Amino acid sequence: MAHVQDRWEKTVGGVRTKTARHGTGKRWQARYQDPDGRERTKDFARKVDAERFLTTVTSDVLRGSYVDPDAGRITFGEFADRWLHAQTFGDTTREATELRLRIHAIPTLGRRELRDVRPSVIQAWLRGLQERLAPTYVRAILTSVSSVLAAAVDDGLIARNPCRAGSVKPPRIVARKIEPWSVGQVVAVIDALPGRYRAVGAVAAGCGLRQGEAFGIRVHDIDFLHHRLRVEQQVRIVGGHLQIDRPKGGKTRVVPLAEPVAVALAEHLRSWPPDGNGLIFTSREHKPLNRNYFNSHLWRPALLAAGVRPGRSNGMHALRHFYVISPASTPVSDVRSAA
Repeated sequence: MAHVQDRWEKTVGGVRTKTARHGTGKRWQARYQDPDGRERTKDFARKVDAERFLTTVTSDVLRGSYVDPDAGRITFGEFADRWLHAQTFGDTTREATELRLRIHAIPTLGRRELRDVRPSVIQAWLRGLQERLAPTYVRAILTSVSSVLAAAVDDGLIARNPCRAGSVKPPRIVARKIEPWSVGQVVAVIDALPGRYRAVGAVAAGCGLRQGEAFGIRVHDIDFLHHRLRVEQQVRIVGGHLQIDRPKGGKTRVVPLAEPVAVALAEHLRSWPPDGNGLIFTSREHKPLNRNYFNSHLWRPALLAAGVRPGRSNGMHALRHFYVISPASTPVSDVRSAA
């Protein structure tokens, strides 16, 4: 039965006497049984605090929401490692999540016990991240940490997810206005690429493909007769190695193939026929294109040659923005001179 015990005094034969512990430690001890029948205790300096605690814990036991106070002794780092190992998401998501946790969460939160990761700790950690990282990335890191702590709640290790507390305020994201490139910029950059790779830019700008999707086009994905292009795979980097995989989100699609882009692809195939892997765009060693090499040694020099400032906003994805945002005012046929 739950009750509060005085550890400093006791009644013997109707007379109050001091115990051997009188004046030592906290005076009031809350005693109760957990759902497994084990007796639990917690000491308090004030009787009213012990009584309030007992009221809360008794209610939690009856509602089935009781959390063992010793369960949260595992560190965040240990639990995060177990959580990550058990996840079933894809390799790319696993790699990105592992990187966020290892680089940005574990150094600060890793040695803390789960029960000590409070909202104030999360908010202070977020503030430190915000001083050196972009708001969008900070929010992505917070999502990963919140997923770990949500699993800890589900496992009964902690009562609440501190990331979801009202006092935790992730950085505000200011919407960035995307300004698509002009036709002149698109043509200039594509024209500045080495001949072997100009059709990569043409298909990205003319079909709205992501970089990895453009790298993953095979001969049989092109339907010259019906002017269609199937987007069924992409080239990506996982664990430092090139990998062929489904498009983002596993979603394949068919996009229109404009005549100028079809011409660019046909001319490319005449000059650089594909080898056994069927990929249209490969390196000089006939391997799938590596985005790190392409961006550093091909795309960046092309930007500089075209007078476009290198930077995140002017990556190859700018060609997709060109296709998506300005299809009406900037017809795709205008890129034909670069193909």
